[in-house]
Amino acid sequence: MTNTYHDLQQKFRSLRLAETAKELPNMLRKAESQNWTYYELMDQILGHELGCREEKNRAKLMKWAEFPQYLTLDKFRLAEQSAIGEKQLNVLKELSWVEEHFALIMMGPSGVGKTHLSTGLGILAVNQGYQVSFVPMDHLVYILKTREYISKSRTRYKRMAASDLIIIDDIMYMAYEPQDAQLFFQ
Repeated sequence: MTNTYHDLQQKFRSLRLAETAKELPNMLRKAESQNWTYYELMDQILGHELGCREEKNRAKLMKWAEFPQYLTLDKFRLAEQSAIGEKQLNVLKELSWVEEHFALIMMGPSGVGKTHLSTGLGILAVNQGYQVSFVPMDHLVYILKTREYISKSRTRYKRMAASDLIIIDDIMYMAYEPQDAQLFFQ
């Protein structure tokens, strides 16, 4: 690698274009071998950096969502469901209900796929750039009780409050003290 490449890479790093700085020598070699115009080179450089940033943001949003498992809608067995049909699932996949701030309540016995469906919709939302929080009800009550005293709970609460979509799992599966229920509904 010549000093010229190194100097250019340093300038890219100074501009906080770290991913492009790493890939720059390969891009320049490809540009030379394929006789790219200046426009094509700039388009490739900027496109590469934007793509890397989008991927990093998506990874950050996935980490913040705290999904219990990576359950996508592709793996959801619609044929085994009686409560939801293909048309309803396609409407849910559009995610317009997230933009319109609708509450979506999934009820049914244990093991029918409520968590899988909600996780799949959450992952779809993250992939479309939404901030999502997945939290089991017992953990949510803990966060609400401790957010004033524990920094991790405070951080998690702030992320949930800033989320476009909050998925609360297993709301009906535990008995709550009256003060816990009041905290939740506030």
